[in-house]
Amino acid sequence: MIAIKGHRHGLLITFSGPADEPWLTRLRELEDKLNANPGFFKGGQVAFDVRDMALSDDDLRRSVALLESHDVTLWAVMSKDELTQARVRALRLSDRLGPLEATPVHKPDVASNGATATSFVGVDSTPEVQTAKPMPAAAPAAAPQDEDHTTEGTDGLLARRRVRSGQVLRHPGHIVVIGDVNPGAQLIAGGDIIVWGRLQGMAHAGALGDTGAVICALDMSPALIKIADAARALRPGEQRSRNKAGKPEMARLKDQQIMLTTWERSA
Repeated sequence: MIAIKGHRHGLLITFSGPADEPWLTRLRELEDKLNANPGFFKGGQVAFDVRDMALSDDDLRRSVALLESHDVTLWAVMSKDELTQARVRALRLSDRLGPLEATPVHKPDVASNGATATSFVGVDSTPEVQTAKPMPAAAPAAAPQDEDHTTEGTDGLLARRRVRSGQVLRHPGHIVVIGDVNPGAQLIAGGDIIVWGRLQGMAHAGALGDTGAVICALDMSPALIKIADAARALRPGEQRSRNKAGKPEMARLKDQQIMLTTWERSA
């Protein structure tokens, strides 16, 4: 069985079940998830928690190759088995979840040409390394800020900052942004997306197939919105008119079409 949850440095995939179950069986299950929801995983970075399982060098290399074929980077593998830990380190992967700024992660050399690429955990398509800072439990509501104040929970990701062009927020649950989402930025959520500000980038809610997911924003003027497999692109003229209107709106699926309605409190 595979469980996926958000982590401040990317996605954490936990493998549970009998420790002696063949690793290829686990990889087939993972491949089914990758094929079923390519838009959610594409361009992302993941860590494995294999618990008591012992993985061989071939198991690890097959894992890397499978993920790379779906444009996903494996940066860490956590195992209680000491031999597996040693093999993970030999492939220049991390064997634990640690602070982002201290963990530059290298893709293992599994390609036939011997090339080795470098990436940083939790950063998608942007040269700026971002570090999540915990938010105090009793913090009052604050105006949008440029600093990163990202807090993760079991069902959602809260980002109290502006999401800039080239940056990607990805979470298997809900995403809430207190701040603007600039053109060229991306929000990809397995659940709902709420933007307490202006949404101008791309937003994909229900990326794991949830057709009941919604996208809400105080100012809805995105280049592209997606819910599950449905997509709607706003024409430049439509974006300008929405910029002027500045009304809170909600996007949801109706008859396989994305509809935009006024975002109002339910009676």
